[in-house]
Amino acid sequence: MNEAQARPLVLKQQASCDNKTRKRSLGVLLNSWLPAQSQISDDNMKKLWKGLFYCVWHADKLPAQTHLIDSLSSILLQLYLPLSVHYLSVFLLTMRREWTGIDALRIDRFYLLIRKFMHSFFILLKKNSWDLELPTLLMGVLGEGTFLADDNSLRNGVNYHIAFVFLEELRSFLPLSKQVIDVLLGPFLSAIGKVQDKILLAKIKSDVFVCLLKMGNKLLEVKKSKVDVETGDDALMLGSITLTLEFSAEFCELGSAVECPQGNRKVLFGLHEQFLKLEKDFASLGIDICLPEVNKDTNEDKVPTLVPLSIGMEMACSNSDAANLSGCKRLKKCKWLRRRQRQAAVERRLRSRTIFLIVTLKRVIMWLRQIVAIQMMKTIIQLIWSHLMNL
Repeated sequence: MNEAQARPLVLKQQASCDNKTRKRSLGVLLNSWLPAQSQISDDNMKKLWKGLFYCVWHADKLPAQTHLIDSLSSILLQLYLPLSVHYLSVFLLTMRREWTGIDALRIDRFYLLIRKFMHSFFILLKKNSWDLELPTLLMGVLGEGTFLADDNSLRNGVNYHIAFVFLEELRSFLPLSKQVIDVLLGPFLSAIGKVQDKILLAKIKSDVFVCLLKMGNKLLEVKKSKVDVETGDDALMLGSITLTLEFSAEFCELGSAVECPQGNRKVLFGLHEQFLKLEKDFASLGIDICLPEVNKDTNEDKVPTLVPLSIGMEMACSNSDAANLSGCKRLKKCKWLRRRQRQAAVERRLRSRTIFLIVTLKRVIMWLRQIVAIQMMKTIIQLIWSHLMNL
């Protein structure tokens, strides 16, 4: 079946309100047509993802949602490599375009969809032995095509969630070589020095670099106490990245750039000071830190097979029970973390308002004191003048 013949089937029936029509169309699309293509035109790929977006939209039950999301993300590993890159880039473009139309009842399934795609993103890199050319290409999609996209789009919720889940999903694939880590974190360094969106700036700072800084400080405390660190410990894996890549110099260079916005400059120099202090503390202890040895065992984290759709998306099949349970747990974790972030944001606003009121009150008191002092001086001058006149 060529692209022209399949177009009426796979590009028009995916967004159907009828569940049977959607399942039949998706079965043809994911199990036979899409894996057989070597390339798809950009226009047809956009139409394809428009339909897939509404397939996720219409999936009302959690088992059906996780089953469909697993299918859409895992097929990234079954396509020809150039088509995988195209599939991923148009997925991100579609999510950014449709983001403002997603309501509160459906937002969690799209959060899970982004998380699953990021996980498949890293599996695809591992499947290709972390060859530097592929990470550079895919991180370019995330950087120039998403974080720094020049489309005047206010739909940055996709960017916020990618920044939120990136380190969490990367963690299970560590350790990696310094060159690969450089490429993977490159778009975040570029974005933090250029983005105008202050929320995205804060997200990248807190969810990526502050997290790395915390792990670096934790590793410092462990080294000071001379306690043995387990091989897979977060402090060792992420803390080693913090100290090996020497972020303080990167932040100083980005903050000193002419094109760096003033608000970003303040954030960058703040990070520079914190990372520089950590690096000096390690240097004063005389401890040499290097990245853990890369595990080249290819049997670990096997590439998952494509999830079949013929068994019915509305039923929780036995083969996907573990995936559904994992999806539920991650969904609850996402909700809990977002609730904590909202509470922290409210507390920060209250704190800033309180500080503003205190400063304003102090200014009013100083102003009143000045008025009272002026009135007293006027009274004293009048008394002296009247006394002189009487003489």
